[in-house]
Amino acid sequence: MHDHSESGTELFKNLPLEKREKVFDAAVAEFASKGYRNASMNSLVRAAGISKGSIFQYFRTKRNLFDAVLELAVDQVKNYLRKVRSDTEEMPFPVRLGTLLRSGFAFIDKHPLLSAIYFQLLQSGDAPFGTERILRLRKLGNEFLTEMLDEAISRGEVRSDLDRQKAAFLVNSLMETLLRAYYTEFLDSGLGLYKGSVQNREAWIETAVAFIVSGLGNGSSDKVCEQGRK
Repeated sequence: MHDHSESGTELFKNLPLEKREKVFDAAVAEFASKGYRNASMNSLVRAAGISKGSIFQYFRTKRNLFDAVLELAVDQVKNYLRKVRSDTEEMPFPVRLGTLLRSGFAFIDKHPLLSAIYFQLLQSGDAPFGTERILRLRKLGNEFLTEMLDEAISRGEVRSDLDRQKAAFLVNSLMETLLRAYYTEFLDSGLGLYKGSVQNREAWIETAVAFIVSGLGNGSSDKVCEQGRK
């Protein structure tokens, strides 16, 4: 269940929660399957069980509705990053990296339609006004990883001579590539990451963490999977 109390017009905000949920679910499904430009408001209102006039009373324009869906995606990612931060604060740096990647795979499994919208925007540039939200999401990820690196440096787990922002960007880019390959067919070069099993994902996580830690120095990626599951 999502909080849509800040989305749409006052008329939409005053609707019962169940009806707001139904409208948002229909919008997310339509934009995820067709992208912004090709999404049909007629199909959307049929799925939501409302009239076309009602949807424009709720959001004024198609762009306003899509913007609200993107804001929902941003909020979901923020919540997921907060949880990872709080759950892993005392963990060693390699374990935190493994947990972050594992949570990313879990996010895609739990929110496949929101993930589809995000990856479509990254790949196609559909709805150019949505790039602001994408930049915000990437900035959130980079800031989170920069904080992780700061803490790892203070504990002697990572080299202190690193450019933290560049290192965070590179780690974030690697993780995003893995998540896209997990979600998008053909991006995994036939290596079995696309919609792979839990065992397969864990092998990729272990390899990715070992690769990152080796480059950053001073850390050890041993037992990442075992510690991350505890």
